[in-house]
Amino acid sequence: MQDLTSGSIRKNVIHLAWPAVITMLLQMVVGIADIAMVGRLGADELAAVGLGRQIVFLFQGLISGVGIGTTALVARYVGARDKEKATLVSEQSIIFGIILSLLIGIPGFFYGDLFIKVLGAEDLVVSIGYDYLQIMFLGIFTVFITFIINAIFRGAGDTKTPMYLMTFINILNIIMNYFLIFGIWRFPFLGVRGAAIATVVSRGIGISIGFYLLLSGKEGIKLRFYYKLDFSIIKKIIRIGFPASGENLINSSAGIVYTMIVVSFGTYAIAAHQVALRSESFSFMPGFGFAIAATTLVGQNLGALKPDRAEKSAYESLKMALLVMGFMGVMFLIFPEYFVRLFTGDPNVIKLAVPCLMIIAVSEPLLAITFVLSGALKGAGDTVFPMIITGISEWCVRIPMAYIFGVVMGYGLIGAWIAMSVETVVRGLLFYIRFRRGRWKSIKV
Repeated sequence: MQDLTSGSIRKNVIHLAWPAVITMLLQMVVGIADIAMVGRLGADELAAVGLGRQIVFLFQGLISGVGIGTTALVARYVGARDKEKATLVSEQSIIFGIILSLLIGIPGFFYGDLFIKVLGAEDLVVSIGYDYLQIMFLGIFTVFITFIINAIFRGAGDTKTPMYLMTFINILNIIMNYFLIFGIWRFPFLGVRGAAIATVVSRGIGISIGFYLLLSGKEGIKLRFYYKLDFSIIKKIIRIGFPASGENLINSSAGIVYTMIVVSFGTYAIAAHQVALRSESFSFMPGFGFAIAATTLVGQNLGALKPDRAEKSAYESLKMALLVMGFMGVMFLIFPEYFVRLFTGDPNVIKLAVPCLMIIAVSEPLLAITFVLSGALKGAGDTVFPMIITGISEWCVRIPMAYIFGVVMGYGLIGAWIAMSVETVVRGLLFYIRFRRGRWKSIKV
Protein backbone atom coordinates (compact mmCIF):
# COMPACT_ATOMS: atom_id res chain seq x y z
CA MET A 1 0.00 0.00 0.00
CA GLN A 2 1.26 3.45 -0.82
CA ASP A 3 0.40 6.48 1.32
CA LEU A 4 -0.37 9.41 -0.99
CA THR A 5 -1.70 11.74 1.70
CA SER A 6 1.55 13.70 2.13
CA GLY A 7 4.32 15.17 0.02
CA SER A 8 4.03 17.01 -3.30
CA ILE A 9 0.54 16.84 -4.77
CA ARG A 10 1.83 17.28 -8.29
CA LYS A 11 4.31 14.43 -7.87
CA ASN A 12 1.57 12.20 -6.48
CA VAL A 13 -0.70 13.01 -9.43
CA ILE A 14 2.07 12.24 -11.91
CA HIS A 15 3.02 9.10 -9.98
CA LEU A 16 -0.53 7.77 -10.32
CA ALA A 17 -1.46 9.27 -13.66
CA TRP A 18 1.36 8.29 -16.00
CA PRO A 19 0.99 4.51 -15.50
CA ALA A 20 -2.81 4.91 -15.69
CA VAL A 21 -2.45 6.93 -18.90
CA ILE A 22 -0.17 4.24 -20.37
CA THR A 23 -2.64 1.56 -19.27
CA MET A 24 -5.55 3.32 -20.96
CA LEU A 25 -3.50 3.95 -24.08
CA LEU A 26 -2.64 0.26 -24.18
CA GLN A 27 -6.32 -0.61 -23.89
CA MET A 28 -6.89 1.78 -26.76
CA VAL A 29 -4.21 -0.09 -28.72
CA VAL A 30 -6.22 -3.29 -28.33
CA GLY A 31 -9.27 -1.47 -29.66
CA ILE A 32 -7.20 -0.13 -32.52
CA ALA A 33 -5.86 -3.60 -33.28
CA ASP A 34 -9.33 -5.15 -33.25
CA ILE A 35 -10.91 -2.46 -35.40
CA ALA A 36 -7.94 -2.02 -37.75
CA MET A 37 -7.50 -5.75 -38.37
CA VAL A 38 -11.21 -6.48 -38.63
CA GLY A 39 -11.56 -3.41 -40.82
CA ARG A 40 -9.38 -5.14 -43.39
CA LEU A 41 -12.08 -7.81 -43.70
CA GLY A 42 -14.69 -5.30 -44.92
CA ALA A 43 -17.25 -2.68 -43.87
CA ASP A 44 -19.78 -5.32 -42.72
CA GLU A 45 -17.26 -6.94 -40.37
CA LEU A 46 -16.14 -3.54 -39.10
CA ALA A 47 -19.72 -2.49 -38.39
CA ALA A 48 -20.52 -5.86 -36.74
CA VAL A 49 -17.59 -5.76 -34.33
CA GLY A 50 -18.26 -2.11 -33.58
CA LEU A 51 -21.85 -2.89 -32.62
CA GLY A 52 -20.77 -6.00 -30.72
CA ARG A 53 -18.31 -4.00 -28.65
CA GLN A 54 -21.08 -1.48 -27.98
CA ILE A 55 -23.17 -4.28 -26.44
CA VAL A 56 -20.25 -5.50 -24.33
CA PHE A 57 -19.63 -1.94 -23.13
CA LEU A 58 -23.24 -1.79 -21.99
CA PHE A 59 -22.60 -4.61 -19.52
CA GLN A 60 -19.13 -3.41 -18.64
CA GLY A 61 -20.95 -0.46 -17.10
CA LEU A 62 -22.15 -2.75 -14.32
CA ILE A 63 -18.73 -4.10 -13.40
CA SER A 64 -16.99 -0.75 -13.80
CA GLY A 65 -19.36 0.51 -11.11
CA VAL A 66 -18.19 -2.31 -8.84
CA GLY A 67 -14.63 -1.31 -9.72
CA ILE A 68 -15.32 2.30 -8.76
CA GLY A 69 -16.81 1.18 -5.44
CA THR A 70 -13.77 -1.04 -4.89
CA THR A 71 -11.26 1.71 -5.63
CA ALA A 72 -13.10 4.25 -3.46
CA LEU A 73 -13.35 1.91 -0.46
CA VAL A 74 -9.83 0.49 -0.74
CA ALA A 75 -8.45 4.04 -1.04
CA ARG A 76 -10.42 5.18 2.04
CA TYR A 77 -9.16 2.27 4.13
CA VAL A 78 -5.59 2.66 2.88
CA GLY A 79 -5.76 6.35 3.80
CA ALA A 80 -7.05 5.36 7.25
CA ARG A 81 -4.32 2.66 7.44
CA ASP A 82 -6.82 -0.18 7.88
CA LYS A 83 -5.18 -3.04 5.94
CA GLU A 84 -7.69 -5.68 7.03
CA LYS A 85 -10.72 -3.84 5.66
CA ALA A 86 -8.90 -2.97 2.43
CA THR A 87 -8.22 -6.69 1.93
CA LEU A 88 -11.79 -7.66 2.79
CA VAL A 89 -13.20 -5.20 0.25
CA SER A 90 -10.88 -6.66 -2.40
CA GLU A 91 -12.05 -10.22 -1.74
CA GLN A 92 -15.72 -9.35 -1.74
CA SER A 93 -15.40 -7.37 -4.96
CA ILE A 94 -13.93 -10.38 -6.77
CA ILE A 95 -16.72 -12.67 -5.55
CA PHE A 96 -19.34 -10.13 -6.58
CA GLY A 97 -17.72 -9.75 -10.00
CA ILE A 98 -17.82 -13.51 -10.61
CA ILE A 99 -21.51 -13.64 -9.68
CA LEU A 100 -22.34 -10.76 -12.04
CA SER A 101 -20.39 -12.36 -14.90
CA LEU A 102 -22.46 -15.52 -14.60
CA LEU A 103 -25.74 -13.61 -14.47
CA ILE A 104 -24.82 -11.68 -17.63
CA GLY A 105 -22.68 -14.13 -19.58
CA ILE A 106 -25.03 -17.12 -19.68
CA PRO A 107 -28.12 -15.37 -21.14
CA GLY A 108 -25.88 -13.20 -23.33
CA PHE A 109 -24.34 -16.29 -24.93
CA PHE A 110 -27.75 -17.62 -26.00
CA TYR A 111 -29.55 -14.38 -26.88
CA GLY A 112 -26.79 -11.95 -27.85
CA ASP A 113 -28.10 -11.59 -31.42
CA LEU A 114 -31.25 -9.95 -30.11
CA PHE A 115 -29.24 -6.96 -28.93
CA ILE A 116 -27.85 -6.32 -32.41
CA LYS A 117 -31.25 -6.86 -34.02
CA VAL A 118 -32.74 -4.22 -31.74
CA LEU A 119 -30.18 -1.77 -33.09
CA GLY A 120 -31.70 -2.25 -36.55
CA ALA A 121 -28.59 -3.55 -38.28
CA GLU A 122 -28.80 -5.48 -41.56
CA ASP A 123 -29.08 -9.29 -41.38
CA LEU A 124 -25.49 -9.91 -42.44
CA VAL A 125 -24.16 -7.52 -39.80
CA VAL A 126 -26.36 -9.21 -37.15
CA SER A 127 -25.01 -12.64 -38.09
CA ILE A 128 -21.37 -11.57 -38.00
CA GLY A 129 -21.88 -9.60 -34.79
CA TYR A 130 -23.45 -12.57 -33.04
CA ASP A 131 -20.43 -14.71 -33.88
CA TYR A 132 -18.32 -12.12 -32.06
CA LEU A 133 -20.71 -11.67 -29.11
CA GLN A 134 -21.14 -15.37 -28.30
CA ILE A 135 -17.44 -15.72 -27.56
CA MET A 136 -17.27 -12.42 -25.68
CA PHE A 137 -20.20 -13.37 -23.43
CA LEU A 138 -18.74 -16.84 -22.84
CA GLY A 139 -15.57 -15.25 -21.48
CA ILE A 140 -17.02 -12.05 -20.06
CA PHE A 141 -15.77 -12.97 -16.57
CA THR A 142 -12.22 -12.31 -17.83
CA VAL A 143 -13.21 -8.75 -18.74
CA PHE A 144 -15.02 -8.23 -15.43
CA ILE A 145 -12.28 -9.57 -13.17
CA THR A 146 -9.63 -7.57 -15.02
CA PHE A 147 -11.58 -4.42 -14.09
CA ILE A 148 -11.73 -5.42 -10.42
CA ILE A 149 -8.10 -6.48 -10.04
CA ASN A 150 -6.95 -3.19 -11.55
CA ALA A 151 -9.37 -1.30 -9.28
CA ILE A 152 -7.87 -2.97 -6.19
CA PHE A 153 -4.33 -1.98 -7.09
CA ARG A 154 -5.35 1.58 -7.93
CA GLY A 155 -7.16 2.05 -4.64
CA ALA A 156 -3.96 0.95 -2.90
CA GLY A 157 -2.08 3.67 -4.79
CA ASP A 158 -0.45 1.30 -7.28
CA THR A 159 -1.12 2.14 -10.92
CA LYS A 160 2.08 0.53 -12.22
CA THR A 161 0.94 -3.06 -11.71
CA PRO A 162 -2.24 -2.54 -13.81
CA MET A 163 0.03 -0.96 -16.44
CA TYR A 164 2.29 -4.02 -16.52
CA LEU A 165 -0.68 -6.38 -16.60
CA MET A 166 -2.36 -4.50 -19.43
CA THR A 167 0.91 -4.29 -21.35
CA PHE A 168 1.19 -8.07 -21.27
CA ILE A 169 -2.51 -8.57 -22.08
CA ASN A 170 -2.44 -6.13 -24.99
CA ILE A 171 0.72 -7.51 -26.58
CA LEU A 172 -0.66 -11.04 -26.34
CA ASN A 173 -4.02 -9.86 -27.72
CA ILE A 174 -2.46 -8.22 -30.76
CA ILE A 175 -0.32 -11.27 -31.53
CA MET A 176 -3.32 -13.59 -31.24
CA ASN A 177 -5.42 -11.20 -33.35
CA TYR A 178 -2.92 -11.44 -36.16
CA PHE A 179 -2.86 -15.23 -36.23
CA LEU A 180 -6.54 -15.93 -35.51
CA ILE A 181 -8.30 -13.22 -37.54
CA PHE A 182 -6.39 -13.88 -40.75
CA GLY A 183 -5.45 -17.55 -40.31
CA ILE A 184 -1.69 -17.03 -40.37
CA TRP A 185 0.69 -20.03 -40.27
CA ARG A 186 -1.13 -23.15 -39.01
CA PHE A 187 -4.00 -21.28 -37.42
CA PRO A 188 -7.47 -21.32 -39.03
CA PHE A 189 -9.04 -18.20 -40.56
CA LEU A 190 -11.56 -17.16 -37.89
CA GLY A 191 -12.34 -13.55 -38.84
CA VAL A 192 -14.32 -11.73 -36.14
CA ARG A 193 -14.38 -14.89 -34.00
CA GLY A 194 -10.61 -14.70 -33.86
CA ALA A 195 -10.77 -11.15 -32.48
CA ALA A 196 -13.11 -12.26 -29.71
CA ILE A 197 -11.04 -15.34 -28.81
CA ALA A 198 -7.87 -13.23 -28.63
CA THR A 199 -9.57 -10.80 -26.22
CA VAL A 200 -10.91 -13.49 -23.90
CA VAL A 201 -7.78 -15.66 -23.80
CA SER A 202 -5.33 -12.78 -23.30
CA ARG A 203 -7.40 -11.33 -20.45
CA GLY A 204 -7.80 -14.78 -18.91
CA ILE A 205 -4.03 -15.22 -18.71
CA GLY A 206 -3.70 -11.66 -17.41
CA ILE A 207 -6.10 -12.14 -14.50
CA SER A 208 -4.25 -15.35 -13.53
CA ILE A 209 -1.14 -13.22 -13.06
CA GLY A 210 -3.17 -10.61 -11.16
CA PHE A 211 -4.54 -13.24 -8.78
CA TYR A 212 -1.04 -14.54 -8.13
CA LEU A 213 0.17 -11.05 -7.19
CA LEU A 214 -2.76 -10.46 -4.83
CA LEU A 215 -2.42 -13.88 -3.22
CA SER A 216 1.26 -13.17 -2.62
CA GLY A 217 0.47 -9.92 -0.77
CA LYS A 218 1.28 -7.32 -3.42
CA GLU A 219 0.87 -3.77 -2.04
CA GLY A 220 -0.04 -5.10 1.40
CA ILE A 221 -3.34 -6.63 0.21
CA LYS A 222 -3.05 -10.39 0.60
CA LEU A 223 -6.07 -12.34 -0.58
CA ARG A 224 -6.94 -15.58 1.19
CA PHE A 225 -7.59 -18.84 -0.66
CA TYR A 226 -10.95 -19.40 0.99
CA TYR A 227 -13.46 -16.73 1.88
CA LYS A 228 -17.21 -16.30 1.95
CA LEU A 229 -19.62 -13.52 1.17
CA ASP A 230 -19.66 -10.65 3.67
CA PHE A 231 -22.91 -8.85 2.97
CA SER A 232 -21.96 -5.79 5.04
CA ILE A 233 -19.01 -5.15 2.70
CA ILE A 234 -21.01 -6.06 -0.40
CA LYS A 235 -23.61 -3.54 0.74
CA LYS A 236 -20.98 -0.79 0.91
CA ILE A 237 -19.65 -1.70 -2.53
CA ILE A 238 -23.18 -1.62 -3.93
CA ARG A 239 -24.04 1.66 -2.20
CA ILE A 240 -21.11 3.39 -3.91
CA GLY A 241 -20.91 1.22 -7.01
CA PHE A 242 -24.60 0.89 -7.89
CA PRO A 243 -25.10 4.58 -8.77
CA ALA A 244 -21.82 4.45 -10.70
CA SER A 245 -23.09 1.37 -12.51
CA GLY A 246 -26.37 3.19 -13.04
CA GLU A 247 -24.47 6.10 -14.56
CA ASN A 248 -22.60 3.77 -16.89
CA LEU A 249 -25.78 1.92 -17.84
CA ILE A 250 -27.53 5.22 -18.52
CA ASN A 251 -24.57 6.25 -20.62
CA SER A 252 -24.43 2.90 -22.43
CA SER A 253 -28.19 2.61 -22.98
CA ALA A 254 -28.27 6.15 -24.32
CA GLY A 255 -25.33 5.12 -26.48
CA ILE A 256 -27.40 2.24 -27.81
CA VAL A 257 -30.25 4.59 -28.76
CA TYR A 258 -27.73 7.02 -30.20
CA THR A 259 -26.23 4.15 -32.21
CA MET A 260 -29.71 3.21 -33.47
CA ILE A 261 -29.95 6.72 -34.89
CA VAL A 262 -26.51 6.29 -36.49
CA VAL A 263 -27.48 2.86 -37.88
CA SER A 264 -30.37 4.49 -39.73
CA PHE A 265 -27.79 6.37 -41.81
CA GLY A 266 -26.38 3.15 -43.32
CA THR A 267 -23.41 0.78 -43.03
CA TYR A 268 -20.80 3.37 -44.07
CA ALA A 269 -22.09 5.73 -41.37
CA ILE A 270 -21.82 2.95 -38.76
CA ALA A 271 -18.23 2.22 -39.80
CA ALA A 272 -17.32 5.93 -39.87
CA HIS A 273 -18.87 6.41 -36.44
CA GLN A 274 -16.73 3.61 -34.97
CA VAL A 275 -13.60 4.93 -36.67
CA ALA A 276 -14.20 8.47 -35.39
CA LEU A 277 -14.74 7.16 -31.85
CA ARG A 278 -11.53 5.18 -32.02
CA SER A 279 -9.68 8.23 -33.30
CA GLU A 280 -11.03 10.33 -30.44
CA SER A 281 -9.78 7.73 -27.97
CA PHE A 282 -6.27 9.15 -28.46
CA SER A 283 -7.57 12.04 -26.37
CA PHE A 284 -9.93 10.57 -23.81
CA MET A 285 -7.76 7.62 -22.80
CA PRO A 286 -5.21 9.97 -21.18
CA GLY A 287 -8.19 11.74 -19.62
CA PHE A 288 -9.24 8.48 -18.00
CA GLY A 289 -5.74 8.15 -16.57
CA PHE A 290 -5.94 11.51 -14.80
CA ALA A 291 -9.45 10.62 -13.61
CA ILE A 292 -8.05 7.49 -11.96
CA ALA A 293 -5.41 9.61 -10.25
CA ALA A 294 -8.13 11.95 -8.95
CA THR A 295 -10.22 9.03 -7.69
CA THR A 296 -7.37 7.48 -5.71
CA LEU A 297 -6.02 10.75 -4.30
CA VAL A 298 -9.41 12.05 -3.22
CA GLY A 299 -10.28 8.71 -1.59
CA GLN A 300 -7.02 8.37 0.30
CA ASN A 301 -6.94 11.99 1.49
CA LEU A 302 -10.52 11.85 2.72
CA GLY A 303 -9.67 8.61 4.54
CA ALA A 304 -6.77 10.48 6.17
CA LEU A 305 -9.17 13.34 7.10
CA LYS A 306 -7.53 15.82 4.71
CA PRO A 307 -10.43 17.23 2.62
CA ASP A 308 -8.57 20.36 1.49
CA ARG A 309 -5.69 18.29 0.17
CA ALA A 310 -8.23 16.07 -1.59
CA GLU A 311 -9.65 19.11 -3.39
CA LYS A 312 -6.22 20.39 -4.39
CA SER A 313 -5.34 16.94 -5.74
CA ALA A 314 -8.45 16.92 -7.93
CA TYR A 315 -7.67 20.33 -9.40
CA GLU A 316 -4.05 19.41 -10.06
CA SER A 317 -5.24 16.32 -11.94
CA LEU A 318 -7.66 18.51 -13.91
CA LYS A 319 -4.95 20.98 -14.97
CA MET A 320 -2.87 18.19 -16.46
CA ALA A 321 -5.85 16.60 -18.20
CA LEU A 322 -6.82 19.95 -19.74
CA LEU A 323 -3.31 20.36 -21.09
CA VAL A 324 -3.18 16.93 -22.74
CA MET A 325 -6.75 16.77 -24.03
CA GLY A 326 -6.72 20.39 -25.20
CA PHE A 327 -3.61 19.64 -27.26
CA MET A 328 -5.22 16.54 -28.77
CA GLY A 329 -8.30 18.59 -29.64
CA VAL A 330 -6.09 20.92 -31.67
CA MET A 331 -4.53 17.93 -33.44
CA PHE A 332 -7.99 16.57 -34.31
CA LEU A 333 -8.95 19.92 -35.75
CA ILE A 334 -5.81 20.34 -37.87
CA PHE A 335 -4.90 16.75 -38.85
CA PRO A 336 -8.12 14.68 -38.63
CA GLU A 337 -7.46 12.51 -41.67
CA TYR A 338 -4.17 11.20 -40.28
CA PHE A 339 -6.00 9.74 -37.27
CA VAL A 340 -8.85 8.31 -39.32
CA ARG A 341 -6.53 6.54 -41.77
CA LEU A 342 -5.05 4.53 -38.90
CA PHE A 343 -8.29 2.53 -38.84
CA THR A 344 -9.51 2.36 -42.41
CA GLY A 345 -8.53 2.97 -45.99
CA ASP A 346 -12.10 3.03 -47.30
CA PRO A 347 -12.63 6.47 -48.93
CA ASN A 348 -16.36 6.48 -48.15
CA VAL A 349 -15.71 5.87 -44.45
CA ILE A 350 -12.90 8.45 -44.34
CA LYS A 351 -15.12 11.08 -45.96
CA LEU A 352 -17.72 10.69 -43.21
CA ALA A 353 -15.34 10.23 -40.25
CA VAL A 354 -13.07 13.25 -40.79
CA PRO A 355 -15.68 16.01 -40.18
CA CYS A 356 -16.96 14.10 -37.12
CA LEU A 357 -13.52 14.22 -35.55
CA MET A 358 -13.21 17.95 -36.29
CA ILE A 359 -16.59 18.64 -34.68
CA ILE A 360 -15.77 16.83 -31.43
CA ALA A 361 -12.34 18.52 -31.20
CA VAL A 362 -13.83 21.77 -29.86
CA SER A 363 -15.39 20.08 -26.82
CA GLU A 364 -12.30 18.14 -25.64
CA PRO A 365 -11.52 20.54 -22.72
CA LEU A 366 -15.03 20.03 -21.35
CA LEU A 367 -14.58 16.29 -21.74
CA ALA A 368 -11.45 16.58 -19.56
CA ILE A 369 -13.53 18.30 -16.86
CA THR A 370 -16.12 15.53 -17.05
CA PHE A 371 -13.55 12.75 -16.71
CA VAL A 372 -11.46 14.18 -13.88
CA LEU A 373 -14.14 15.76 -11.70
CA SER A 374 -16.40 12.74 -12.13
CA GLY A 375 -13.49 10.58 -10.97
CA ALA A 376 -12.87 12.88 -8.00
CA LEU A 377 -16.52 12.73 -6.91
CA LYS A 378 -16.50 8.94 -7.17
CA GLY A 379 -13.34 8.74 -5.08
CA ALA A 380 -15.29 10.60 -2.40
CA GLY A 381 -18.19 8.17 -2.68
CA ASP A 382 -20.43 10.75 -4.37
CA THR A 383 -21.84 8.59 -7.15
CA VAL A 384 -25.54 9.48 -7.13
CA PHE A 385 -25.24 12.99 -8.51
CA PRO A 386 -22.93 11.98 -11.39
CA MET A 387 -25.60 9.44 -12.36
CA ILE A 388 -28.21 12.22 -12.41
CA ILE A 389 -25.95 14.51 -14.44
CA THR A 390 -25.34 11.74 -16.99
CA GLY A 391 -29.05 11.01 -17.30
CA ILE A 392 -29.89 14.66 -17.90
CA SER A 393 -27.13 15.30 -20.43
CA GLU A 394 -27.55 12.05 -22.37
CA TRP A 395 -31.33 11.74 -22.54
CA CYS A 396 -32.31 15.41 -22.51
CA VAL A 397 -29.52 16.78 -24.73
CA ARG A 398 -27.65 14.23 -26.84
CA ILE A 399 -30.47 11.92 -27.94
CA PRO A 400 -33.07 14.60 -28.84
CA MET A 401 -30.48 16.76 -30.60
CA ALA A 402 -29.04 13.79 -32.51
CA TYR A 403 -32.50 12.91 -33.78
CA ILE A 404 -33.36 16.52 -34.68
CA PHE A 405 -30.03 17.35 -36.36
CA GLY A 406 -29.37 13.93 -37.87
CA VAL A 407 -32.83 12.73 -38.93
CA VAL A 408 -35.28 15.62 -38.97
CA MET A 409 -32.91 18.23 -40.40
CA GLY A 410 -31.16 15.64 -42.58
CA TYR A 411 -27.54 16.24 -41.53
CA GLY A 412 -27.03 12.52 -40.92
CA LEU A 413 -23.92 11.41 -39.04
CA ILE A 414 -22.58 14.97 -38.94
CA GLY A 415 -25.71 16.14 -37.12
CA ALA A 416 -25.39 13.30 -34.60
CA TRP A 417 -21.82 14.28 -33.81
CA ILE A 418 -22.78 17.95 -33.38
CA ALA A 419 -25.26 16.73 -30.76
CA MET A 420 -22.51 14.72 -29.04
CA SER A 421 -20.23 17.75 -28.86
CA VAL A 422 -22.95 19.99 -27.40
CA GLU A 423 -23.83 17.36 -24.79
CA THR A 424 -20.16 17.09 -23.76
CA VAL A 425 -20.09 20.82 -23.04
CA VAL A 426 -23.28 20.64 -20.96
CA ARG A 427 -22.09 17.66 -18.93
CA GLY A 428 -18.68 19.20 -18.23
CA LEU A 429 -20.27 22.38 -16.87
CA LEU A 430 -22.63 20.42 -14.63
CA PHE A 431 -19.78 18.39 -13.13
CA TYR A 432 -17.77 21.55 -12.49
CA ILE A 433 -20.70 23.16 -10.62
CA ARG A 434 -21.23 20.04 -8.51
CA PHE A 435 -17.58 19.74 -7.54
CA ARG A 436 -17.21 23.44 -6.69
CA ARG A 437 -20.04 23.22 -4.16
CA GLY A 438 -17.90 20.87 -2.05
CA ARG A 439 -20.60 18.67 -0.54
CA TRP A 440 -18.58 15.60 -1.47
CA LYS A 441 -16.08 16.39 1.31
CA SER A 442 -18.50 15.28 4.03
CA ILE A 443 -19.73 11.98 2.52
CA LYS A 444 -19.33 8.94 4.79
CA VAL A 445 -18.62 5.47 3.39
